[in-house]
Amino acid sequence: MTITQIKVFNAKLDSTLEAILPEMEEIYKDIHRNPELSMQEKRTAQIAAAYLNKYNWEVTTGIGGTGVVGIMKNGEGSTVMLRADMDGLPITEATGLPYASTVRAKDEDGREVGVSHTCGHDFHVTWLMGTARLLAEHKDQWSGTVLAVFQPGEEVGRGAKAMMDDDMINRFPGRTSF
Repeated sequence: MTITQIKVFNAKLDSTLEAILPEMEEIYKDIHRNPELSMQEKRTAQIAAAYLNKYNWEVTTGIGGTGVVGIMKNGEGSTVMLRADMDGLPITEATGLPYASTVRAKDEDGREVGVSHTCGHDFHVTWLMGTARLLAEHKDQWSGTVLAVFQPGEEVGRGAKAMMDDDMINRFPGRTSF
């Protein structure tokens, strides 16, 4: 790319980012307001999968339980994996935000606990969804294959293993790159 091409692309990207920020903010607030405990991320996974489908990603759900993998193939080139974790923590939110979580759920021991996104996974899911949209809308600017991976159970250290045990490495392109 020449400097002029980079400047034109950056201007397009800035314009697109400005246009999608309100949507991203709404997605973030919704996911923040509705966190799910580790290995229980059904709603969040559905939101991520639906968004990827909207932008013509090839989507597979239920990987390792609630994991989602989206694939965008765009000609020859490297395979890159982008990952976001989806789970909340068993912590009652006390921020006072208008979109604060009031969710209560049963943990693995059957105890009812408050649930919140105090570790930023609501941001992770949102940024990966936004990145997926940008990649889909700007395919003329890149080539290769991108995997968008929404991982369950990061907080309990079991989600990545569950996805690997579900043969994620062999089921999706670029497995030698992981």
